[in-house]
Amino acid sequence: MRVAELPAHHAPLRAATRPVPEPGPGEVRVRVEACGVCGSDLFLQKGGFAGAPLPIVPGHEAAGVVDALGEGVAGVARGDRVALYYITTPPGDPWAAGGRPNVSPAVQRMGVDVDGAFAEYVLRPVEALVRPPAPVDPPVLAVLTDAVATPLHALKRVARLHPGETLVVLGIGGLGSSAVQLGKAYGARVIGVSRSAAKLDLARRLGADEVVAAGEGDPVARVRELAGGAGADVVIQCVGSARVDEQAIAMGGPGGRVVLVGSSVEPFAARAVDLIWRELSVLGSRGFVPDDIRDAIALHLDGTLDVGHLVQAVRPLEEANAALDDLRQGRVLRSVLIP
Repeated sequence: MRVAELPAHHAPLRAATRPVPEPGPGEVRVRVEACGVCGSDLFLQKGGFAGAPLPIVPGHEAAGVVDALGEGVAGVARGDRVALYYITTPPGDPWAAGGRPNVSPAVQRMGVDVDGAFAEYVLRPVEALVRPPAPVDPPVLAVLTDAVATPLHALKRVARLHPGETLVVLGIGGLGSSAVQLGKAYGARVIGVSRSAAKLDLARRLGADEVVAAGEGDPVARVRELAGGAGADVVIQCVGSARVDEQAIAMGGPGGRVVLVGSSVEPFAARAVDLIWRELSVLGSRGFVPDDIRDAIALHLDGTLDVGHLVQAVRPLEEANAALDDLRQGRVLRSVLIP
């Protein structure tokens, strides 16, 4: 089978041929129909995931068709279209048993720790498959697994956004654009913040009540003004920037929740008294869980979510490097590879 693999950190992907994998007990082979390309793939390329084996086939935002079943597999059949959950944990893992496999110290991540879906076929445990209840186009199904499920997890399960609250979305990229729509779906007043005029226009089209140009004046002061002077109830930070992490904290109001989604390895500064006086919570949100994928699919199927802007840049597998560069240069919100 054809794959695009990362041979070394800071290196381009290279085309390679590997044997078609055979599923073992409890495993399913999936013929990949679509795989999204996102910021985590750039993070992997830069060496952000310590200990990732190399060479590795990236790709964690995928959908496909069940192609072969290993021994003991039940509940799916050949020909079923499925979304793929990228995390697995060992049997009996206490974090997974508590519904939080994403934070287990023993996670094994598709496209980071084991080969992913920048390939024609990929192996997954049967429990990592999510079957949509109605047909969903493969590129759409792929981006629902991460570009939507990640901010959904952050807003619904981590920040616990409530109707009537004010939500600030920092960064209107693949994750932030979904966060705008999710905020409106959950009944919030949404303020979108970006340096890009085009992305601010996108935020408006997706339902943002207010937008703030991050490169003009003092965005923190403007957000606080729009939030009634005291700050926002929830801030979701979708930019990989320590400086923007600090801005997010400054934008949070009394009793507010600042949830960090954009990954940065740089430290940021915060004063304990600022958090204490506002009883401000600063929360990390790591990926998503399978129920987030199911929720994302349901919101798409009922017409709540429009992901058309995330599936406009579709490329063949051979153009994986160009897809990464498009994302790196900000030319797209998401690319989707079609093996």
